[in-house]
Amino acid sequence: MVSVIVPVYKVEEYIHQCVDSILNQSYKDFEIILVDDGSPDNCPNICEQYKKSYSNITVLHKSNGGLSDARNAGTKIAKGEYITYIDSDDFIDANYLLTLVNLIKKYDADIAVTGMRTFWKEEWIAKYKGTVKEYCFSGKEALKNMLRQNALDTSACAMLLPNKIARNYPFPYGKFHEDDFTTYKYYASVNKVAVSTKFQYFYRQRKGSIMHILGQSALDELDAADNLVEMCKKEYPDLVIDAKCKQFSDYCQVFLNSDNLIDTDCNMYARIESCLNNIKKEILLYEGARKKNRLAAFFLLFGMNSLKRINFIRRMVESI
Repeated sequence: MVSVIVPVYKVEEYIHQCVDSILNQSYKDFEIILVDDGSPDNCPNICEQYKKSYSNITVLHKSNGGLSDARNAGTKIAKGEYITYIDSDDFIDANYLLTLVNLIKKYDADIAVTGMRTFWKEEWIAKYKGTVKEYCFSGKEALKNMLRQNALDTSACAMLLPNKIARNYPFPYGKFHEDDFTTYKYYASVNKVAVSTKFQYFYRQRKGSIMHILGQSALDELDAADNLVEMCKKEYPDLVIDAKCKQFSDYCQVFLNSDNLIDTDCNMYARIESCLNNIKKEILLYEGARKKNRLAAFFLLFGMNSLKRINFIRRMVESI
């Protein structure tokens, strides 16, 4: 059985789409654990309504502790051999669970991961027209590809993992970007990771969400990136340059998500500028780096403000 853990907090507008997409799965051997993380809106009542209507739904009400705490609470009561995490403002394809279970069976894998489609507007969602690829990586190969953001990323969503591994590596309490502190431990602890590039998980981006505002969220993102570099220095020296690729990408993202950072948070600006300038040449010359990272490294040769050209292009695309 698969335990589907859904943290719920202030998502009245999206929760029905999320839960209904899980209930509509072609693979039927699953339970849903809705973790009401002290949501102040009508979500607790909506969760209870689902519980009354479906015998495979469990509802856990708790005081607000954040996404990590909610996921961990759900994990503690999960009965399934495998666990998957789904955020309550996202939704999944009808074959999501079937795809993940079949990947584990086909490759005798410990963990399975499927494609994630990020979107701002639902009209952006379209069926993938390219060739669907499948990979089977060793744990270390999976870690390397995660760092390179090639077929794998740090997200704990769009993943099926053994219950025992989820329990061994809980999410850090009180941290944003909690996946960045956690999923690398999954990959480092297993023998095989099976991956499909087919979009089965749909990740909603919302302006004003904690992932797109500065403050503690941004600091945690930078700290998580630094943590990956330090971890590789100690345990995987040959992957340090790949960890720096992830660090470079995350530092650029924080910078590009800010407006006039040099005035609003001069300390963070100095930290980002120092890191990017220290590693830009390594990234530019490293063939394993993503093309857009190497492009950003090239722009940085002309100063921090040159990166804003990338931001301008990105915002033009988001406005379409």
